[in-house]
Amino acid sequence: MRTSLVLGGGIAGLLAARVLSDHADEVVIVEPDDVVSEAPARRRGVPQSGHSHILLGRGREILGQLFPGLFERMIADGAQLLDFERDGGWFVDGLRRVPVPGDEMLSMSRPFLEWHLRRAVLALPGLRVVTARVRGLTITGNRVDGVLTGGPGGEDGQPERIAADLVVDASGRNSRLCDWLTEIGYQGPPRIRVGVDIGYATCFFHREPGQQLAGFGAAHSMRTMRYGRPGASSLNPVEGDRWMALTTGFADDRPGRGFEEFTERCLADPAPPMHELVRRCEPIGDVAVYRFPASMRRDFHRLSRFPAGLVALGDAVASFNPVYGQGMTSAALHARALGDWLRSVPDLGRPAGAYFGRITRIVDDAWQTSAAQDRLLPHVASRLSRREKVQLFLRDRLIDGAVIDTEVHRQFLDVVNMRARPRRLMRPSILMRALRAPRRCPVTPEA
Repeated sequence: MRTSLVLGGGIAGLLAARVLSDHADEVVIVEPDDVVSEAPARRRGVPQSGHSHILLGRGREILGQLFPGLFERMIADGAQLLDFERDGGWFVDGLRRVPVPGDEMLSMSRPFLEWHLRRAVLALPGLRVVTARVRGLTITGNRVDGVLTGGPGGEDGQPERIAADLVVDASGRNSRLCDWLTEIGYQGPPRIRVGVDIGYATCFFHREPGQQLAGFGAAHSMRTMRYGRPGASSLNPVEGDRWMALTTGFADDRPGRGFEEFTERCLADPAPPMHELVRRCEPIGDVAVYRFPASMRRDFHRLSRFPAGLVALGDAVASFNPVYGQGMTSAALHARALGDWLRSVPDLGRPAGAYFGRITRIVDDAWQTSAAQDRLLPHVASRLSRREKVQLFLRDRLIDGAVIDTEVHRQFLDVVNMRARPRRLMRPSILMRALRAPRRCPVTPEA
């Protein structure tokens, strides 16, 4: 393969470019934002970049394989390696889940991770970045053979064509691939949407080296429907001696930009570290907010007619409620699937059905863990079917089991970290352990 194009210079695009560099003489990233910077910085086209992002366990494994030495460089530059048995805790309605030995997390901001990834990718031979906006696809016969580009701001003018043997759409959840396919005579993939309407508020605080809050160096707090105010909060140490604190709410309970409201939400959260944060630490900057309306997936594998020379990955295929932290790890899994497909020496003159088949299982598993669970939220489903009531019961029992049973929590974390498929939690041995756990009574924020 002589030339491959990657549409989008975010994390999914960078991972795709890294994989493609093993198979193409030239890899071109087309990105409307100026992504070449001397230091980590938020990108205009990624409004969510200022909020907490989690690189789940499976994603960290894949990035470590693709970029040997990357994490060591990041840790030396300020990223925080956490042992959750020693440093932090998972809380459910204020109860700490039993610690699991060996459960680690690398904590940093998204701009920090993206900057380090970009430096590693741009150092690869045969790779270059074009700062431009994609206007459409070009096609010869039934094969996509390039894209048309314009200025980064979409200015009028004669579009320029960039030819390629393979085009990879990694332009995110707002991808215009469906429109581009329609323009060249194809249908876009069917879409499934689950409305979530979740809001995020994030604020940074000063952190003393080695500081712990309420005895913890990090905290992730989940508030279930039994708590009366579902949502989540998190507290992570990141580069620059900072705490990154986040709190969420659904629908009418979405958080606003005011610092006073942010403080009130931290104090109302049942996890003690959130209380100590606002009592002991000084804020840095303003509160940033972000609204995520819906999880969405595009089922390319259901199309009976699709052009050759074109694939998609990352949020351009499926984007999930960010509270589950699946986005970056899904992109890594898609990139690995792309590499596996290319190593099979496919005929690029034929549609990439085998590739889309590979990523369907990845999407299905992530969807089952997040979007399928969001369907059970009161503001999403006014009435639950009998099957959904059973799903809700089993989910709550697994959550209760993870509070006191190390093995249940270990299996739960393996699924959350995308190291194992969700069906593992349905094993009789795990369900029996969870069902034996004491059933917690419903609580309220005032309790």
